[in-house]
Amino acid sequence: MKRILLPIALMLITFSGCQDEESTLPPSRLSEQELETLLFTREEEKLAFDVYNYAFEKHGLPAFQNIASSEQQHINAVLSVMASNGIADPLNGTTDRGIFSNPTLQDLYSLLTARVNQSLQESIKVGLLIEDMDINDLKAGILETSNPQLIQVYSSLKCGSENHLRSFFNQAQIQGVDYSPEFTSQEEYTQIVNSPRTSCQTTN
Repeated sequence: MKRILLPIALMLITFSGCQDEESTLPPSRLSEQELETLLFTREEEKLAFDVYNYAFEKHGLPAFQNIASSEQQHINAVLSVMASNGIADPLNGTTDRGIFSNPTLQDLYSLLTARVNQSLQESIKVGLLIEDMDINDLKAGILETSNPQLIQVYSSLKCGSENHLRSFFNQAQIQGVDYSPEFTSQEEYTQIVNSPRTSCQTTN
């Protein structure tokens, strides 16, 4: 899905969180595809963190701050896997908001924060969309690898993203917001938001 994210992201302008354990598995050589996905995931998790912090400052809804805190743990988990495999951080550890080396995610950050500026209701839709997208990408990352270290971290992140999706869905119900999934199927989306919160190895 990440290969087609840019055209989808450019269409979004027209449209109206899991604490993870550091992996203890031994490092292994990554394929080119595995490396590409891992680097993308590092920045995709930062996208969620940056947008949610921006939304919290804009609207003051505690859910954004709480899930952003969880996203920081996602970032740390991915960085831990990268370090154990001797992979350099494409962002050189920067915590500056809205800075990405991936141009697709850079553009998407601008589009999503513009939507956050519109209203609290639109910000909740943005949260739902980010988690919808993350779940889809993490599923793809799991399917493309047999590396147990990557499967472990992606599975934990996916579990956390499902909990975040449930949290944003609850906020959408409170605010009277409707969202149709852009990345997962309607069936999967409905199953996730109507199922109980899950324990993802550690507190999410």
